[in-house]
Amino acid sequence: MTWTFDHLAFNTADGQALQDAFDALLGLKPGRRPPFPFPGRWLYQDGQALVHVIEQPALDEAALSHIAFRTDEDAAVVLERVQGSGLPYQVAQVPEDGVWQIFVQMPGGLVLELDAKSRF
Repeated sequence: MTWTFDHLAFNTADGQALQDAFDALLGLKPGRRPPFPFPGRWLYQDGQALVHVIEQPALDEAALSHIAFRTDEDAAVVLERVQGSGLPYQVAQVPEDGVWQIFVQMPGGLVLELDAKSRF
């Protein structure tokens, strides 16, 4: 199974400040974001959304939410592997895009998002 880095996601109370900082330092620009049921923005470089900003007003500081990787493997194969690991996970789907997201709770608190386009 081959994985490709997809994006980093951050939780923050001030999405605009984080967006401005990524623009000033890395030249990342806002772009299309699926209609998730929570506020946020996606920041792009050369057509790839590298940073996802999730806006949560109750936070005092920005914090890493998760690291995402994508694969061309079928989502059912990915899910079977995750289940075999024994690690806790949750499954979601990106609105309008059809991408399956498997959020895996890693030891130490890190969350990985594993993305696959096929159906279960």
